Amino acid sequence: MKFAFTAATVMALAMAATSASAGVVISQEMVNQTGAQKTDQTVMVQGHKQKVITGDDEELITDLDAGAIYIIKPKNKQYYEGKFPPTGAYAMKLFWEGAFVGVNKASGTDKVAGYACQDYTGSVTAARHILTMTKCVASDAPGAKEYVEFQKAMADKLKGTHLAPKGEIPDGIPVSSTRTIAPTPYTPPPSLPPAAAKKLMDAMAKGNKTVTFNTTVSKIEVKDLPAETFAVPAGYTKGEAQPITPHLLKKPGQSPASPGAAAAPAASAAPAAPATH
Repeated sequence: MKFAFTAATVMALAMAATSASAGVVISQEMVNQTGAQKTDQTVMVQGHKQKVITGDDEELITDLDAGAIYIIKPKNKQYYEGKFPPTGAYAMKLFWEGAFVGVNKASGTDKVAGYACQDYTGSVTAARHILTMTKCVASDAPGAKEYVEFQKAMADKLKGTHLAPKGEIPDGIPVSSTRTIAPTPYTPPPSLPPAAAKKLMDAMAKGNKTVTFNTTVSKIEVKDLPAETFAVPAGYTKGEAQPITPHLLKKPGQSPASPGAAAAPAASAAPAAPATH
């Protein structure tokens, strides 16, 4: 009987260790509604590491334990390294992609990819733009525990910084989301001549369009991910310039800006302390 108990204990510990090391792989499609662009995206999480593969031209690795982020460009076999919590252009890139938007539970519910989900919504204002996010979160999705633990660890790393999101950490995996980036209203100073004010307003209206991205999950898998999943591939060279332009803010038909390209005025620096709504 003692032997049976010991064997059962060993088996339980082995199963727990396997479960703890398992990662989650989320396959999803992202649609830029402005230009009807569709992009496949894969999110992989294991422990305190996350990797996001967007299309075939960018990968983003976040390693919370190492305090580092890596932006990888497979096409030219280059990578760019920044710190976490991020600053400068790295902070702006993650900001535009919704990483710092605090959300709270809303009243809506849905069912996506076979998973019942609960709506969460929130917004943040920075760099003369309002970024609004709505997520439908499935708490019973496979790998939800691993995913939520990473989100909590990331929030802990951001505590005490102006990037720390306010609100709740949803208890599950977002199986659908809508992200909208809209310019805030602008009033020219009274001292500006009417003709110059009109010219400025026309230019801003032309250049600052509202952009909406819809993301929908197609598959969620739980699997053990090898360590090299979250490492820069061998043979890649380190770029010196920071990647300024966020991948998903490029205009329809426009190639992603190369790292070090001139930034738009709204993305020239890290956001000031965001105002959440």
